[in-house]
Amino acid sequence: MDDLDKKVLKELQLDSRISFTKIAEKVGISTATVSDRVKRLTKEGIICGYTALIDTSKLGMVTLITKIKTKQGHNSIQEVGEAVAGMAETCCVHHLTGDFDLIVISKCMGHDECGIIIQRIKEIEGVESMNAELVLKTLKEELKVEL
Repeated sequence: MDDLDKKVLKELQLDSRISFTKIAEKVGISTATVSDRVKRLTKEGIICGYTALIDTSKLGMVTLITKIKTKQGHNSIQEVGEAVAGMAETCCVHHLTGDFDLIVISKCMGHDECGIIIQRIKEIEGVESMNAELVLKTLKEELKVEL
């Protein structure tokens, strides 16, 4: 990935609906070059998709953060991670260092649904223990990265 790729990605992170023509003008390359680079970055898996960013708190949703310790086993972390990732409410699953093996970010429609999700996670085979916390206020939530 070169500096032009980074410039194209930066523009797409700021506005994924921006036209290739507008990116070309801002970056100083042709529209065809932008198109070729976006296609290549998509094929390489660097661009994974495009989505609308939603303020879930305005929809009455609560963010649930769950830390999971898995039972010792040959595939416990992977299997539990995949099971949790398959839950519709799950937004993120990360494998961690430290006392817990996984951290999961979920979005729930209210506290009752959070309780249901916690129970469902507890019932997953391979979960040894877990710690669940509700977010009181989100100060920053974005996926943009500095390139």
